[in-house]
Amino acid sequence: MVNARPELLERVCEARVFGSYLEERDVFLAFVGIRGVVSLAAALAIPLTTLAGAPFPDRDLILFITFGVIVVTLVGQGLLLPSVVRWLGLGSHAAEERAREHTAELSARAEALNVVQNRLDQLAGEGRIRPEVLAILRARHDYRVGRLPRNTSDGVETAAAAADVRSELIAAERDYIYQLLRDGKITDEARRRIERELDLEEAGMACKKEGGVEPPL
Repeated sequence: MVNARPELLERVCEARVFGSYLEERDVFLAFVGIRGVVSLAAALAIPLTTLAGAPFPDRDLILFITFGVIVVTLVGQGLLLPSVVRWLGLGSHAAEERAREHTAELSARAEALNVVQNRLDQLAGEGRIRPEVLAILRARHDYRVGRLPRNTSDGVETAAAAADVRSELIAAERDYIYQLLRDGKITDEARRRIERELDLEEAGMACKKEGGVEPPL
């Protein structure tokens, strides 16, 4: 008996899950597909009169029935749509996909920081960086590593909890900077530089509130 490699088994399982997701998605698309377009076009294409010049028989009735079927179909499907989504489990698939995306993002960030660490050690070993510059770069690198979440749930939940408080702190800092500008203690150029830094920090917080991972700047 041949033992299957773990990587191969994992890929087979992912392929089965993805294939099942595609089938469920096709069922959902078929259920919510555009209804009545062809029927409505065919009904409206019926001529007003026959070749003999007489009114086309029951044309109004055909149009009424067509519109009625379209309305009933749209309303009925709209009411059943939430139940169909729950039955197909599309919500769970979306959550799993977001979790895989966040995990892959965390892994990529951690690997990139390791590459930076190795490069920094190489430059330091070659003596190409002065000690004071090396200390600044190592401190910044350690700061970025420390801000990187260890896992997806910890990173997202902790970031969401801190985002609101940080927003209030930034707002207070903005108010103080504007007060210094009104008092003439700083120039408008200085205010703009500070504002830009605050804007970047707010952009990072917005990323966290949307469920992503804030870049460890």
